[in-house]
Amino acid sequence: MRRLSVCAIFALALVSTGVQAGAKDDFIKAVKTQCKKSDADAKALATPGRSGNVIKFKTCSGATVQVGDCTLQCKDASSSIGG
Repeated sequence: MRRLSVCAIFALALVSTGVQAGAKDDFIKAVKTQCKKSDADAKALATPGRSGNVIKFKTCSGATVQVGDCTLQCKDASSSIGG
């Protein structure tokens, strides 16, 4: 039973880090294509945390989100809530 619990926790940890990495990669790709930033500049804008730019982009509630001197178009389903 203990071995199963340890395996389940390990699997959840791997999945959660993979989900965040995907969000960061999506953000970097959007900054590079929409704002014509270099890879280094896009990575510098990819700030972590609950109030970071990656989360702002993934959970934006409008059609756009302002990130530094760049305005990103939101393509997430949450950006069209109520409209």
